[in-house]
Amino acid sequence: MPLFEYRCTACDSHFELLIRAGSPDPSCPSCGSTALEKVISLFAVTTTGTQLKSYDAIRKQQRKDAKQAERDRAHDHHHDDHHHH
Repeated sequence: MPLFEYRCTACDSHFELLIRAGSPDPSCPSCGSTALEKVISLFAVTTTGTQLKSYDAIRKQQRKDAKQAERDRAHDHHHDDHHHH
């Protein structure tokens, strides 16, 4: 089943849809418009190596996000301690 990438000309949303035989005409999930353009995209090839790289990148981003969230909490706590009325 082919996966197609679209751009909605009404709201400029970009999205992918899995199109099956007999599927109704696609519409934008953001605004519902059927004024769509197919976007030319490259096909994806996944190997064990690319999967591992992808997982590593995700874990690295999650660690970075967790550290930022901890810094944000510490900042908020510090701010509350010093600006408490």
